[in-house]
Amino acid sequence: MSQSPPPPESEYRAPAFADALPELAAPGATPERLAYLEEHGFVIITDFVGNPWIAILREAGRRVTEACAPELGYSKMDCSKGYIHRAAGDEPWAIRGLIHPAFGEPDFARFHGSPELLSFVDSWCGGLKPEDMAMGGMLLWCNPRQKEHALGWHRDVTWWGTGEAYFAQKEVRGDGPEAYSEEVEKIRWEEIRENNAKSLAERNGVSLFLALSDDECHELIPGSHNRWRTPYEHDVLLPKKMKEDGVPHTPSWNGTDPLPDQVAVRLKAGEALIRVGSNIHTGHTVPDRERNTLSIGWSKWSGPSEKEPAVVDVRSAWQLDPAVREALPYEWMKTAWDRWAANHKLGDTLEDRYPAWDINRIKAGEVVGWRGELERQAAAAGPD
Repeated sequence: MSQSPPPPESEYRAPAFADALPELAAPGATPERLAYLEEHGFVIITDFVGNPWIAILREAGRRVTEACAPELGYSKMDCSKGYIHRAAGDEPWAIRGLIHPAFGEPDFARFHGSPELLSFVDSWCGGLKPEDMAMGGMLLWCNPRQKEHALGWHRDVTWWGTGEAYFAQKEVRGDGPEAYSEEVEKIRWEEIRENNAKSLAERNGVSLFLALSDDECHELIPGSHNRWRTPYEHDVLLPKKMKEDGVPHTPSWNGTDPLPDQVAVRLKAGEALIRVGSNIHTGHTVPDRERNTLSIGWSKWSGPSEKEPAVVDVRSAWQLDPAVREALPYEWMKTAWDRWAANHKLGDTLEDRYPAWDINRIKAGEVVGWRGELERQAAAAGPD
């Protein structure tokens, strides 16, 4: 792994960087790339450098980010048709809903189904074709214009309690301190390691952080995806409430210092990050350094489910809109949408459908989003 110190600047920079390596330049899922991913929990690929799609999507990403500025409301784009993650001052830091026709940027869906992306997915997964896919997510990482923004350090897996997956409307944090005992945590950790090995071997899908402009915002601890956390990392990851409730831990971190071995993944436009979700990681943006990175991918359809459709995670509720299906540029993408939609249903509360920003606008009298009876009643009732 190539690491380099940051240039001297007064604004925040990571303590070290990881860059693309020449020895990993060969395209697709080469043995060298897979070995690097297995060891470090991430790999930088260069397969899309110079691709004409990058410039097209870069400008589309900038337009969408600008249209989601809080002072514009819904005047430039009906962002209630997606799901916008907002930081301090309601500035967007991640944007979902890019393929909804209300966003007016059909190139995102076109690229999602493009021969260029499909060829990469096929090569990485060893033979994954469009007719075998189910609809996956897509979002745009951007950065607030006014203030520095940093997420908490975390893993993209549930390492406590029952291991139940994160559900945005009701975060699963266990029943109490016993869910964070070392005994429970070690059981979950063995499951996580087994899933890591299975995912790397089978490669039934792939997700990319594809940089549309230069990006150094994704920070992680290399190798942390496949090893037991240190006492210091335990202090970093353990929720404050669990500490207050008496879960044993070693107070170590002041909340601001860099973590041991922390690096920022430095991507040039057209480079992409593939990583293992159990890696300890965060995102860190500053106002004057653009972030314009597309999270995109495909996965293999696992076949029909015998379970009843479940209420969809609020972050993906917009995707159930039939208008999304109709706007997809290829028939096979509509089939992929059908496979995904068959397992989900829309919830019956505002919290099941929208982020807080849209809910506040609806309760202030705007009938937006799904524009159904739920929204009309909430707009008429006014604030709580």
